[in-house]
Amino acid sequence: MHSSKKILSRLLILSLISILAACGSMQKKREQSFHDTLTLFKHALRWEAPESQLAFFIQPETANLPSRYGMRAVDMEQLTPAVQIEENTWVIKVRLHYLKESSQSIRTISDSQQWHWLGEDEGWRRNNPMPVVSRR
Repeated sequence: MHSSKKILSRLLILSLISILAACGSMQKKREQSFHDTLTLFKHALRWEAPESQLAFFIQPETANLPSRYGMRAVDMEQLTPAVQIEENTWVIKVRLHYLKESSQSIRTISDSQQWHWLGEDEGWRRNNPMPVVSRR
């Protein structure tokens, strides 16, 4: 009887270790997915049509894309690491560089991006609009 309790407690410990390892693996996958999404978003802002860019937003109608102002993003550099503010919501701060097409001048603006995890099927989507870009 005593040895069966010992075996049972060891099985419980092994089960907990397996569960924790699986959770760590899932978190790593989610982090990698987040960084992959940021790379794709950066690429879409620079090279893709506005319709493709809207796919990164939970509410596309409020996205406030730079093309609305006659501008095109040319670079996005991450200023801060991602910070988890809720279970499925992360925030980062980036610097966006825009080309104002009418004058061929570069503008720079800070952008606090809020990203929400929608699950394995939908991945990460931006949960806030892009900043308003000055037309000056």
